[in-house]
Amino acid sequence: MSETATRLRFDAGLEAALAFRSLLEEAVEAGRLIVRHADAELDARAWDLMERYPGLTLSFTDCVGAVTATEGRVAAVFGLDNDFRVLGFPLEP
Repeated sequence: MSETATRLRFDAGLEAALAFRSLLEEAVEAGRLIVRHADAELDARAWDLMERYPGLTLSFTDCVGAVTATEGRVAAVFGLDNDFRVLGFPLEP
């Protein structure tokens, strides 16, 4: 979420970023999406994941997402970079 919002804000402008927020809120309200906000335990697990893969240039955001995806036993991750695939997740689209 945070990387997408950042990219939209910088590349497409504020309106696009805010539209993304609205889509997220609608998906959560409809029960199509679960958003987990970071906490101390999630942060620690994300740092541990980053440390386990010293050869990859993983962002902290990707590590948080990977830990969350693992805990949620997701079928696939929506992503545009290869990081999640390298970590063993199928990517969508």
